[in-house]
Amino acid sequence: MKKTTTTFIVIIFIVALLLSASTGVYLHYFSGKSSEHTPVIAPTPTLTPILPVSPSPTNSDPVVTPTPTVKIEEVSATITVRDGAGYTVTISLPVKSIAALDGGIVEILCVIGLRDSIIARCDSCTMPPSILTVTSVGLNDYEPNVEALIALKPDIIFADSMLPYNEASYQQLKNAGIPVYIVDTTNPEPVNPSKMTKDELYNSPTPIDFVCDLMQNFTAIVGHHEQVTAYVNWIQPYNQLVKDRIYTLPSDKQAKVFLEWCNYPYQTFVTQSIYQAGGVNIAENQTIYSPLLSPEFVVEQNPAVIIEYILSPTHSVDDFVAAKNVVLSRSVLQNVDAVKNGRVYIIDWAARDGVRSIVGYLYWAKWIQPDFFVDIDPATINQEFNQKFYGTTIDGTFGYP
Repeated sequence: MKKTTTTFIVIIFIVALLLSASTGVYLHYFSGKSSEHTPVIAPTPTLTPILPVSPSPTNSDPVVTPTPTVKIEEVSATITVRDGAGYTVTISLPVKSIAALDGGIVEILCVIGLRDSIIARCDSCTMPPSILTVTSVGLNDYEPNVEALIALKPDIIFADSMLPYNEASYQQLKNAGIPVYIVDTTNPEPVNPSKMTKDELYNSPTPIDFVCDLMQNFTAIVGHHEQVTAYVNWIQPYNQLVKDRIYTLPSDKQAKVFLEWCNYPYQTFVTQSIYQAGGVNIAENQTIYSPLLSPEFVVEQNPAVIIEYILSPTHSVDDFVAAKNVVLSRSVLQNVDAVKNGRVYIIDWAARDGVRSIVGYLYWAKWIQPDFFVDIDPATINQEFNQKFYGTTIDGTFGYP
């Protein structure tokens, strides 16, 4: 009799442990409350289902023991990533509403099928034209209307690296509990490829490779893998075409290039893209991304080609003609080869930024090495892009002449 009683007590004890495990540890696992192994970077997030948790009963509430069941009514998750500025950002998934404050970011999101998720933009975001119906929350991402942004309650804010320079606005948005993801759609790292071998330059990533990788990173946050793959499959053959042709260019045929930001005379950029288009950057030995050169230095270097960056929200050809005339009118440049030979060209920033960067890349290659790209019309390829990804033609100038 004593042995039977002891056995019965052991069985009761085991059953109690099992019930404790099923209702306590099991639910704790699925609640997602453990934070010991939260990833810092999660390009492919693992969705952890969150079970609804009943409130603890008060003294006046009847104590009801529910039937032990596991029912997942809605799958939700968070992802913790490091953005382009090195900040750690935690984002709730799925992302349903987006504030996109940079034109390049807006175009990326629209190309991958998220146009209807964008609820806020800035005045500088003008492509595709359908985005103009979205509420604007400021001139650009350096000076957004913070109060308007917070009132819209987006699931995430995408902006470029100008926003953190406005520390007050950036911190106010973060304090409001809105995830802010900083990303530049062009690579700002200065690179001097003049000492690269032909093979090293050929194997270096181009702006197109940069944006393709960037879009793959976006899918961890917003999904749409298939749309990104479709874009990559369209753009990479053009990217390869330029690389293959420039690879055959003799080094003594490279053309000296001065790249300038129109609103800031003699402000240039250090970018290997000039080499990948068959040129030599006269600012190649500068150690910062956007140095200011002296007019005397530019004249001494005597560039064969001048490429001027502008921002033309309306993409009016008049903006491009005006910018070219400004360069041609500078007395100090009259004896520079680029001016004497009529090789001054104007490019819209939108054609060198993000998903449309192949258009600018082809313009640069055609301007710098015209004999290698006689059969290429960047304007036609720009319309091919518009038709394929926006379903329409878009009027306007992106490169001139």
